[in-house]
Amino acid sequence: MDGALIVGVVTGALLVVVAAVAVVAWAVRRRRTRRERATEAELERLGTAAGSALVRVDERARLAEDEVAFAEAELGAQAAADVTPRLRRAREHLREAFHLNQLLHDSVPDTEAERRTWSDRILEQCRAAETLLDEADEALRARRRSARETPALVDGVEARATEVAARIAPARELLTELGERYAPQALRPVADNPDQAERLLEFARRSARAARRRLDAQQVGEAGATAHAAEESVRRAEGLLAAVGDFEAEALRAEAALGDMIAESRAELAEARALPAARRAGAVDDAVAALQEALDALPAPGAPGDPVGSLSRVRQANTALDDAVRERTEADARRRRASAQLAPALDDAERQVAAARSVVDDYRAPVGPDARTRLAEAERELSAARTTEDPERAVDTARRAASLAAEASTLAHRDVVRSHPGQHWGARHGGPRPGPGGAMGGGMGGSGAFGAVLGGMVLGGILDDIGDLGDMFD
Repeated sequence: MDGALIVGVVTGALLVVVAAVAVVAWAVRRRRTRRERATEAELERLGTAAGSALVRVDERARLAEDEVAFAEAELGAQAAADVTPRLRRAREHLREAFHLNQLLHDSVPDTEAERRTWSDRILEQCRAAETLLDEADEALRARRRSARETPALVDGVEARATEVAARIAPARELLTELGERYAPQALRPVADNPDQAERLLEFARRSARAARRRLDAQQVGEAGATAHAAEESVRRAEGLLAAVGDFEAEALRAEAALGDMIAESRAELAEARALPAARRAGAVDDAVAALQEALDALPAPGAPGDPVGSLSRVRQANTALDDAVRERTEADARRRRASAQLAPALDDAERQVAAARSVVDDYRAPVGPDARTRLAEAERELSAARTTEDPERAVDTARRAASLAAEASTLAHRDVVRSHPGQHWGARHGGPRPGPGGAMGGGMGGSGAFGAVLGGMVLGGILDDIGDLGDMFD
């Protein structure tokens, strides 16, 4: 009984396990089947979309080719000159798309990755072809629009040319009238405008006739380009004639402004001449002479002149005088400030040079060439600052002298410390403290304090040479 029971239990357990495995296998197989069906459905939809796009774009290409043929018959061979290359490139995209579609539907089995890749590629090629076909359609519409508009454009050009030509004689009469009031150089910018306008209008008429001949010969593209050239010529002729009338208005405005500028210039000349001779010397006197020359060159009242050119010359000379006076005023202000700064700058430079010289004089040998060079240059700059007449330059030179002297003191201090490393250069010896401008000056001022300190250092150095007694001075 016990054995039979055990066999029954084991058999039941095995049956449960087998059943569980079967259920799991069925569930896995069912999920895989669902995925496969979903993937197949997606690939079918993608393939259907690719096939529909291919048919649609191929049909559009055929219709576009028919449109080009109609346009060539209606408007001439040149009408499709820039359309045909687009159609050719669209056909190249379609050929590649048809080849990929053939790979999808031949007898050779394809992987899922291949079907997906080729379908996507077909859609891409169709989109590229559609873009080119859209451009071709727009180009054809523009050609037809131009063909419809060109005859009207030619008619409009001829009518405008006739209208503008009627304004040439009045423009010549106006120039004759202006010549009695203004000098020839004033009228030079517009003197030839009527003749130039006449030549442009003649060119426009010839171009309009040529455009009509091209329209009759179904050369629509060339006819449109020629008509637009004629239109531009008429526009330029119209602008030239308008410039003659504009000159008179501009000259009148310049005459009014010139009167105000003359009054202003005379007032500024009086102010400039009232300045002291020292302040006028140089640029101000030159500007005064130039402005007076510009005023003297003006024509007498009632005489033909050039108001635009005269206004430009007087205004330029007036501005130059303003600039010269302003620069001189600013220079005077700078000189006053520099004169006030010069005495303190020289005093500081002298103190710095004296402090640096005391280091070199009191402790000669250890001071190296760098410190001595800075000191010599500082003394040279200080001497130049004392003799320079320009206060701005003198202040700059004195400040350079002070800076060089401060560097000389620092370098000398370094050399002294290096030559006697056992000595302390500081408060224990009553050593130098930074003076004005960063120089190393003594608290008692001048070389006396430096001499006392350096004398002690010399004594310390001698004792070091004798023996260890020098440690007493540490």
